[in-house]
Amino acid sequence: MSLDTPSLGFGLGLRPQHYPTIFEHQPEVDWFEIISENFMDTDGKPKRNLARIKELYPLVMHGVSMSIGSVDPLNSEYLTKLKALIDWVNPAWISDHLCWTGVAHKNTHDLLPLPYTEESLKHLVQRIKQVQDRLGRRIALENPSTYLEFKHSTIAEATFMAAMANEADCHLLLDVNNVYVTCYNHRLDAQTYLDALPLDRVIQVHLSGHSNKGNHIVDTHDDHVIDDVWNLYKYVVHRAGRVPNTMIEWDDRIPDFPVLLAELDKAKTAAQHASEFTLPQLAQAGSVVLDTPDMPLLAAQTQMQQAVTLGSRFDSAPEQWIRAKHAFAPHEQLSVYANAYRYRLYDVVAEDYPVLKHYLTEQAFADLMWAFVAEVLPDHFNIGRFALKLPAFIQQALPDDAFAHALCQLETTVAQMTDPAETEALNESHLQGLTVESILDLTLSPRQALRLLQFDHQVNAYYQTVMDGEADVLPSKAPVYLAVFRHEDVVWRMPLEANEFALLSRIFSGATIGEVLADVDESEHHNITVYFSKWMRNGLLASQHDT
Repeated sequence: MSLDTPSLGFGLGLRPQHYPTIFEHQPEVDWFEIISENFMDTDGKPKRNLARIKELYPLVMHGVSMSIGSVDPLNSEYLTKLKALIDWVNPAWISDHLCWTGVAHKNTHDLLPLPYTEESLKHLVQRIKQVQDRLGRRIALENPSTYLEFKHSTIAEATFMAAMANEADCHLLLDVNNVYVTCYNHRLDAQTYLDALPLDRVIQVHLSGHSNKGNHIVDTHDDHVIDDVWNLYKYVVHRAGRVPNTMIEWDDRIPDFPVLLAELDKAKTAAQHASEFTLPQLAQAGSVVLDTPDMPLLAAQTQMQQAVTLGSRFDSAPEQWIRAKHAFAPHEQLSVYANAYRYRLYDVVAEDYPVLKHYLTEQAFADLMWAFVAEVLPDHFNIGRFALKLPAFIQQALPDDAFAHALCQLETTVAQMTDPAETEALNESHLQGLTVESILDLTLSPRQALRLLQFDHQVNAYYQTVMDGEADVLPSKAPVYLAVFRHEDVVWRMPLEANEFALLSRIFSGATIGEVLADVDESEHHNITVYFSKWMRNGLLASQHDT
């Protein structure tokens, strides 16, 4: 298979904040990189926006959840959805990370490091070949930014990556900032690292900022590229003898679009002056390497996952399996991953529950969220699905507060409603030409972005007053029936009458119109006509084309 790759030029990471600028001004960017998972398990507006973007610019796909290094079986659901997105987007190339994200069907949603051993290499090469066969194309894997090394690693990271790429016949995504971060954290020589890589396999380069904590650096993607990283980039271009496809990656504290364009101009200038580099001196003496019995890959990943997810509840004895660094002890190295895990999950869940936070009070809500993150493990490749576990947790944690549980159910439904597939709404034109008999034989379905909810408390009224900033409605006990649905990219909460809720539930269970009418007293037929008109007006029913 030829290593010839597209030469697209200089690109940016596609972020929703910049859609208005892109759509209005079509700025001069050669290409955009999307995060694959942002479009694999969602539909509606995200897909429509991406459809507009891909008509204007070449796209590449970059994933964070393939977990190529995990000892778990490859995730078939993930690969199926990834392949479907590839077929739709038709990217110039696709990439993910040299890492693992979890074992035992759990997902830490972090890019965890591998021990660099012959066992890991053999496992990884086999997995890459399986994925490439499944997807029908090469993938590129990105060098990680790491904060710890396993004591039983026997191969240098860059040497490991070179062997992996050559044996699996895959591409490399070279993150130059990650090289700097890893070499700084482990006191390695960056030039030696880069010289070990087969640069002919580098299909893309990432450039980004980081946060320097003194004794270590965290790859935060939230600032400008520093001079040392620009110099390493110059060295890559100089040594490669070509300018690889280059991208600015900025994922947190995202600035206005002109700031990113200016950073991209710096990359172009650096590439033009590739021979004018001064390499940073990062290697230091002082790393303590002890002889350690070999640890099987499964044992190593299980040990690290338990240490990250269980925190202080699990003594992983990090000094026994993590290499000590000068002024960066094993427990400190491990805490970088443990803290990132907790804060990431907390942030992604907490932002979707402003009304529950208001009801419980800020401190009680924070305590509940931290307990949730500590006790419940995520298991889906989409981090947004973690919140689906919150209602059951609240029911267990607050057994005497039924209102909190009901409120959590409502906010969870509202938050998740942005993701289901777009479904055409049933309208009068779809019913034209139908006979009475054919109408009675009809079965009607809800649009995919619709859920029927029933509560014993007035949670909807409370939700509305809090969101409107008005005086709270006191939580009261009374039956509430709702249809929560998305229509024209707005999530609606429509109150239903008890009989109306019962009718919709019966219809959505698969009963025909004729069967529903037969079960209802004839005096109620007028109400059914009124209800049906209301459902049609508000787009609750799916057209027959989408059922």
